Amino acid sequence: MYAVMGASGKTGRAVAFGLLEQGRPVRVVLRPGREGQDWKERGAEVAHADVHDAAALTTAFAGARAAYVLNPPDYASEDMHASARDVAANYAEAARSAGTRLVALSSIGAQHADGTGNIVTTHLLEQALRPLDASFVRAGNFLTNWLPSLPAMRGGVLPSFFTPLDRPVPHSAVADIAVTVVRELLRDDSRTIELAAAADYAPDDIAAAFAQALGRNVTAQAVPRAQWRAVHAGMGLPDAAIDNWVQMWDAFNGGLIRFEGTPERGATSAAAFAAEAVAGAAGVADTAEADR
Repeated sequence: MYAVMGASGKTGRAVAFGLLEQGRPVRVVLRPGREGQDWKERGAEVAHADVHDAAALTTAFAGARAAYVLNPPDYASEDMHASARDVAANYAEAARSAGTRLVALSSIGAQHADGTGNIVTTHLLEQALRPLDASFVRAGNFLTNWLPSLPAMRGGVLPSFFTPLDRPVPHSAVADIAVTVVRELLRDDSRTIELAAAADYAPDDIAAAFAQALGRNVTAQAVPRAQWRAVHAGMGLPDAAIDNWVQMWDAFNGGLIRFEGTPERGATSAAAFAAEAVAGAAGVADTAEADR
């Protein structure tokens, strides 16, 4: 049995699908209140646990050979690092009690204890779980992080907090992360894997990939640093979360956030990702139009 946290999100869902496709027994762990009937219909067990409830996590992990865990930043918290410490400690307690091996989603830059903003949460997760011989998949910037800018790209502009616009940044695709996590769940050893997409991509490269997919010119455009706080405030984030976002962008642009070694390469390219994203968005729009 393999337990999967975050099955309602991007990577957890993809990991659970990957395991089920191999005929592996899967238990998805959902937040309390989420029924999970769709998972039951796919043949998965469904458990419920809040990440701040160690006892519930222990029950969810019971009998699992290994579990996939993640600790996404709690943007609504006034102290996301304190929240991350609590979640990491709960995972560790549950894994010890249940005797379950863990494979955790981490991040590029997780080797640093401070100075990386949101990414400090993954450092805290690694520190808490490393004594348990957990494995970690350190992913680059998610390609999906560009998708909120798709409407702007349809207008010909790709806003970017990454600068300079021609400097390649390590990225990762959800599909590649899932393949790697499934592989690691089936192993028995402990290791840290740094994972990137088929190549590193500058904002200019991402703009070119979406330009090809959209069939129109798209130009990357740097968001002036003086506007960063206002842009993030417009997303409804509290000041503490904005501080972490700003620190993270500075750490990326200053070169602090980077892989320690040579990363494994996934199969996904920016061009393939953009083509699929644009086609998927068109399909959603077509369905919405048909439903009117």
